[in-house]
Amino acid sequence: MPGPSRHQLLTEAHSISRRMAELGESDQWSEVIELEAERRDLLEQAFANHLPADALVAERVKAILALDKRLMARSVDARDRIAAAIAQNAKGRKMQSAYHSAGA
Repeated sequence: MPGPSRHQLLTEAHSISRRMAELGESDQWSEVIELEAERRDLLEQAFANHLPADALVAERVKAILALDKRLMARSVDARDRIAAAIAQNAKGRKMQSAYHSAGA
């Protein structure tokens, strides 16, 4: 019995991509990472046979790429927020150290 079709695999990968984008917008990055592994497996299966792409395959790939772009932008925002928080924390520690060094 054959496995799922390429269309079924890509439809499932697209659904997972939508979920990943939603989770990224909620800063649930560990869940995004877990789903990415599942999605990668589906995509590997979908393209394992190197068949030419039809219109549905092209549409699903474009939609997945658009969701990935959205997720990537969100991850860059999260990274920048974390970097700013770390810098602010380091600045606070430096100020506290200077305060204690001054004998206060």
